[in-house]
Amino acid sequence: MDATWILFTLGVALIFGKLGDHIMERFELPGVLGEILMGMILGNLIYLGIIKPEYLALHSNETFEFLARLGIIFLLFLGGLDTDVEMLKKTGGIATVSTIMGVFIPLLLGYFGLKLMNYPSREAFAGGVLLTATSIGITVRVMMDLGVLRSDVGAASLSASVMDDFLGIALIIFAVGTGSVLGLIGKMAIFFIITGLVAWYTIEKYIHFSEWLHVEKGVLGMVLALMFLFSALAEHWFDAAIEGAFMAGLVLSKLPEGKRIMDDIRAIAYGFLVPVFFVYTGAMLDLRVFTSFDALSLAGVLTAIAVIGKVLGRGVGAMAMGWNVKKGLQMGIGSIPRTEVALVDLMVAIHGGAIPQSDAPKFIAATLIFITVSVIITPPLLKWAFKEEVESVKKGKTGKRVEAVKETKRRIFSLKRPRKRP
Repeated sequence: MDATWILFTLGVALIFGKLGDHIMERFELPGVLGEILMGMILGNLIYLGIIKPEYLALHSNETFEFLARLGIIFLLFLGGLDTDVEMLKKTGGIATVSTIMGVFIPLLLGYFGLKLMNYPSREAFAGGVLLTATSIGITVRVMMDLGVLRSDVGAASLSASVMDDFLGIALIIFAVGTGSVLGLIGKMAIFFIITGLVAWYTIEKYIHFSEWLHVEKGVLGMVLALMFLFSALAEHWFDAAIEGAFMAGLVLSKLPEGKRIMDDIRAIAYGFLVPVFFVYTGAMLDLRVFTSFDALSLAGVLTAIAVIGKVLGRGVGAMAMGWNVKKGLQMGIGSIPRTEVALVDLMVAIHGGAIPQSDAPKFIAATLIFITVSVIITPPLLKWAFKEEVESVKKGKTGKRVEAVKETKRRIFSLKRPRKRP
């Protein structure tokens, strides 16, 4: 495709994405919802034949898709940078139990639900696996916007969702019967040793070397290099670049330099790549799938299980570890969205034969529907679940502004007051 139309698409995606962001903010809803809805509008202009696909490169374009994937990589990197490591350690047990419950309850419900719809066991199991992995990108974005990512629920949600993805990938390998689950576990162990242990104890020297270079934005460039290297390693070993990005951010979060570059990273992410990712996500839904009764019935079952299974699984897991109902509900709602990992699992299941080609169109349509529903309902539900915390954050910011204004007035008054002559 001519680069002209890729550049044109980027411009259109950013304008529409930011407009959608603005509209949602006016209604006091998370801006990410507007970016996704604008993506749905743009995508269906192509699906319905109103705009030719060569003029709007939202679909089946490797360059645009790669830039969209960079958006989620940057978002998870920011999530890692903004994570309180001590809080992560404190909530590790809760996150582990919540992950296990949040994976196996949707898996079992999905399996038995599809069995009741007369799907064979292998296909029903593969369908259940589609419901296991959470798309942490949506939750991270909303929690960052609400100012609650550094809470105990935010920290536990992050680590639980990282584990979710690994379990989802392992389960789909088991369902398809290709590749070695033990080999995957070995790769994951080596990955965590490299990123979690070696990098943790050498990162300070790496940053000092970056500063020693004395070049403009040298630390930023070297930090981005680390993010890309970690992402490449995770992508090569288990098709999960976002986990590598998150680990890079987490390693850097312990250093003051990591916190200082957050504004630079956020400018790149929120000004460019993150809106592109969410517009791309919205553009994936072809509204014509709603005309298929088989797809709708399958989507209805999968959507109900996707929402109820995760909220129930993670929530019960958190409450079993001592959290109250409110925190359990917050934890469960944060695990509702599904996007990229569900689609990866779906494609692996189809190509591996766990889902036969005759049922593939129906599963693709149903997966796109339950992904879309999960993505759209999560932001307002999270805002509702964290209502008290959001109000507290707002009051804190208001109090700081008031104090800043008072301090400014005091300084102005002291400057205007005539000084006594000696």
